[in-house]
Amino acid sequence: MAAAAAASLSHLLVAAKLRTHPNLSRLPSRPITTSLPRRRRTAPAISAGAPDLLSPVPSLKSRLAAGDTLYGLFLLSFSPTLAELAALAGYDYVVVDMEHGPGGIPEALACLRALDAARTPAVLRLPEASAVWAKKALDLGPAGLMLPAVESPAAASEAVSYCRYPPRGVRGAAHPIVRASAYGLDDSYLSRCEDDTLIICQVETAAGIAEVDAIAAVDGVDVVQMGPLDLSASMGYLWDAGNRKVRAALREAERKVLEARKKVAAAASDGNAAYLGGFAMQNDPPEQLKLRGYHMVAGAVDIAMFRKAALDDVKRFREAVMEIGEEGDEEEEEKEEKENDGRLDLFNQTVETVSWSEKGTDHRAEEEWKVKRQLLAQKRVRGVDVKEALRLQKENNFVILDVRPEAEFKEAHPPGAINVQIYRLIKEWTAWDIARRAAFAFFGIFAGTEENPEFIQSRLASDVAAV
Repeated sequence: MAAAAAASLSHLLVAAKLRTHPNLSRLPSRPITTSLPRRRRTAPAISAGAPDLLSPVPSLKSRLAAGDTLYGLFLLSFSPTLAELAALAGYDYVVVDMEHGPGGIPEALACLRALDAARTPAVLRLPEASAVWAKKALDLGPAGLMLPAVESPAAASEAVSYCRYPPRGVRGAAHPIVRASAYGLDDSYLSRCEDDTLIICQVETAAGIAEVDAIAAVDGVDVVQMGPLDLSASMGYLWDAGNRKVRAALREAERKVLEARKKVAAAASDGNAAYLGGFAMQNDPPEQLKLRGYHMVAGAVDIAMFRKAALDDVKRFREAVMEIGEEGDEEEEEKEEKENDGRLDLFNQTVETVSWSEKGTDHRAEEEWKVKRQLLAQKRVRGVDVKEALRLQKENNFVILDVRPEAEFKEAHPPGAINVQIYRLIKEWTAWDIARRAAFAFFGIFAGTEENPEFIQSRLASDVAAV
């Protein structure tokens, strides 16, 4: 019980309690640092001895510095339930999108609480890169901010200043009472907030791509996030995000950012070199971004995932309805046939009492005919009365096939009928051939005589209509 309760606590509040709550003073202090081990998401079972249930969640910055490739989800629905589910599914981070999603600060707060409870870092994407939006978002206590449409080094420096307190920036100070500091309970917040907060600048226009290496070098820019959709629009390819020229521009920007990081690492300099972040597209799946060296990959959007699942679900249901309806029709037809014992059954599906009446017929022939009738019944070949048969033949060009014994057929048959027994005398057929032929011919799938041209040439029945 104690472990389960501890697991549900916000990582913000847990960190604060470990430092300040008098009843927890006997517990070892565990400040938030960038060297914390990565928590394991593959073992959801909770045990009483799990020590990291009370440990802070590693920051996104620390995981990037450790060489992890982070996989995230964009949350546009502003649903705390979906946010929690995404966290439990194992995403490394979730971007709560205030730029294109319908929610604002209050709705984002509910999602952050759900993500904190599930111990997953949240990144807030702002509607615009402004000091007002950055201030309100940072006071909620996210793991990072994503600022859209950064097109120059100057704009990147300004975006960073929104996230820092004076004198290094212009962020408004309300730290003793905001959620980011656990409402003032976390007395270490001021000393670590800049080190822990991930600043992501979106480069998503042709102008930004031209300056991407300079933007990545700005002090405080932790990640340069590629934006393929807006980039395609700015290049004149709104309807073609996978255009060859758009892809080429993205590849060039990727190369510049990754090479800049390699140069800084090789020189062991203090210069800034941002990590590379991206958003997967249908023509550029997340696996490909990972293989090309991206450090942060947003693989999907909650709305799009639900849309796909909903469409697939509806499709499966409608197809199932069609199948069930067809089975129901067959059941109705069988019931109707059983209720009309007096009709002339052209296909003899339900007539089980027909006997072989031809002279000289031996027991072997009778048994063969029984097999044929059984196959017809098994294949549910439909029988109709004479009037209905003639209507189907005239209006729908159905082939009328009569499976009665030859003697009965010679006594009386509707115009255009083909008796399978006479047909068999011309071309030897198996019982399966006859059953298949009867079923296909009745439903007009193919004409009744095209497989045996000798049948027409012999003119055994002058009134045969081969349609």
